[in-house]
Amino acid sequence: MFLRSALELARKLGAFTAAQAASYLGISLEEVERRLDKLVEGGALRAVVIAGVKFYYRDPQTAAEVILDSVDISTLPREEREKLMRL
Repeated sequence: MFLRSALELARKLGAFTAAQAASYLGISLEEVERRLDKLVEGGALRAVVIAGVKFYYRDPQTAAEVILDSVDISTLPREEREKLMRL
């Protein structure tokens, strides 16, 4: 049940945080983090930490689009903006 719900979140959102999953599933944040990390260990999901926030995802390209859409590129240093523009 948890695996199916986590995969559904990844499909719907592209990338999500443990807090989003906890809210969606009605489970404590600590329990969700523990279960999501087990899914990452097992290979069902992947995770990346950006600015101290861990995002869980299934498809890296979709996750990157979701995460990058949430970034205000104009606030980044020039070097970082140039790297992102080459993607």
